Amino acid sequence: ILMSEIMRVMSSAGRCYFAAGNRLQLIEPHYKLPLLSVFPKPVGDFYMRLAGKGDEYYEKHLSLSGLQKLVKDFEVVDYTDRILANPEKYAAAYMIGPGSLKQRFAISLYRYLKFVFPGYIWLLKKPGAR
Repeated sequence: ILMSEIMRVMSSAGRCYFAAGNRLQLIEPHYKLPLLSVFPKPVGDFYMRLAGKGDEYYEKHLSLSGLQKLVKDFEVVDYTDRILANPEKYAAAYMIGPGSLKQRFAISLYRYLKFVFPGYIWLLKKPGAR
């Protein structure tokens, strides 16, 4: 429903910034627990209690294919690789140092194993929009 409402209110020249974490990420970013977002909800809830991080895991991450299905009605412009290649231009150098081993690793991971990359940054636009 949310995505259809974004499509409805977006002008033909409009753009929607879309950033999402991947369900298949190694470390869940909110609670810093390995593989938390991968587990089924009851197991995730138990893991949260066991780790002393809360009673329930409320997050609902999607995999890359799930995210792609979510935005299927939009034209997607992927900025993730652009940001990785030039973090200074996109004010991301604090996360990915230009020329660092981390940057080279992230670029390779995104290029060859995109489906396990921790997150994505996309611009959404209406199909056929200029």
